Amino acid sequence: MSQMMIFPLFLLVVGILVMVQPRTKRWQSRMNAYFQGDERRVKQRANTFFLLGLAFLLAGFAYLFRLVG
Repeated sequence: MSQMMIFPLFLLVVGILVMVQPRTKRWQSRMNAYFQGDERRVKQRANTFFLLGLAFLLAGFAYLFRLVG
């Protein structure tokens, strides 16, 4: 695997981790404590993490496409 392949793969892995993080019990309990049970704000933060992870995934795929193509 060449040195150039590490960055797109890193972006893909980070994107998946950021997208999955709001689904963990630990994250949910911390956000509930931080927002004092305001479910709307917790859901909004989870959606933000999902979109951020999706952006990392798309950037990783774009780099891979550019590298391979």
